[in-house]
Amino acid sequence: MASSGFIESLDQLHDQAVAAFGANCPAAAGWDDFGDPEYRPALEVLADSLDRSTDLSPAVNQLMRNNIVESLKGRLYSEYYQRQTPAFHDQPIVQPIFIIGLPRSGTTALHKLLAADPNNQGLDYWLGVTPMPRPPRAQWQGYIEFKQCDERLRFIAEAVPQMKDIHEMEADQVDECRLLLMQSFMNVTFQSSAWIPEYEQWLYQADFRAAYQRYKRNLQLISANDPAQSPRRWVLKDPSHLWAPQTVLETFPDACIIQLHRDPCALIPSVASLVYTSRQMVEPDIDKHRVGRRELKQWSQLLNNLERFRHENPAVPVYDMAMEDLQADPLAAIGAAYAHFGIAFSEQSRRAIAARSELRTNKTGAHRYSAEEFGLSDNKIRQAFGIETN
Repeated sequence: MASSGFIESLDQLHDQAVAAFGANCPAAAGWDDFGDPEYRPALEVLADSLDRSTDLSPAVNQLMRNNIVESLKGRLYSEYYQRQTPAFHDQPIVQPIFIIGLPRSGTTALHKLLAADPNNQGLDYWLGVTPMPRPPRAQWQGYIEFKQCDERLRFIAEAVPQMKDIHEMEADQVDECRLLLMQSFMNVTFQSSAWIPEYEQWLYQADFRAAYQRYKRNLQLISANDPAQSPRRWVLKDPSHLWAPQTVLETFPDACIIQLHRDPCALIPSVASLVYTSRQMVEPDIDKHRVGRRELKQWSQLLNNLERFRHENPAVPVYDMAMEDLQADPLAAIGAAYAHFGIAFSEQSRRAIAARSELRTNKTGAHRYSAEEFGLSDNKIRQAFGIETN
């Protein structure tokens, strides 16, 4: 069924975000400051692409409307709490670690391990959705924003139980900083949720500078309660950084970048399985082969673009890490990365990461997939990535 009316209903979607924010924050009822209109062009491209799509079921149509409202509501949280916290601009962000690489290459595992280091901090899921100065952890259960996020993630876990074995999401755990980039409507999440080729093509050429400036302000806001004299290092992870590596470095000149590597013949079917599983909830008849073709095209193009960027900018501060090395000996892999960037690896940090590693080792469940079920083969995947085939 064709979707219609996204462009025409943008004002209504903004009003819904204002109402939802006011319901959570009665003292700020009627707050309608969405901040710098830098997001409008991207939102309009997204809305236009949704209107052009011939593949939106009623359920997907509603999902995308919900995603837009939630992203707009996140902007309202940002703007309101920035106004309430004028000193947030002074919060330093020093030598942040950015984990890049294709999804399903060990980035989530490394992210959670590094976030366990008490000298580091990550983006907790609920604060990525509703940014505000991070309250003491013991108080989180008392926030309606935390409760709503927890309920929503529990609903997803119950509706699609296999997602827990693919990508576990919890309100009180660190997650991808896509949650902040979605506020600017420049993120792969949107095109992973619906067939919107016009938006997808536009994103490859988009200027991310304003989006990353907002992203940085949100990080400063969230960490505003931390002592500015001894800030914890941010650890940030999202495949979306592959769209704009130059902008990441322009925004965070002292960034430490870790690129994870995995055999694409195993990686691409895993990515396809993740997307297929997440979309099945609203598209039960989604075509597996179509998902496979799209994921192969997108991620091979992005990785090839990243390789060209690194080749043209040899001074880019990137540390390469194989997923197999991380799995075999997490402490050794992380220790080598820390040493590369001159980051101290204290005994306290080692113990905390080792404890988190033990938790991950004891996880149950398995993610099973194959290239063939998504209409792919090892040869097709290698060719897309420019890898010689036998």
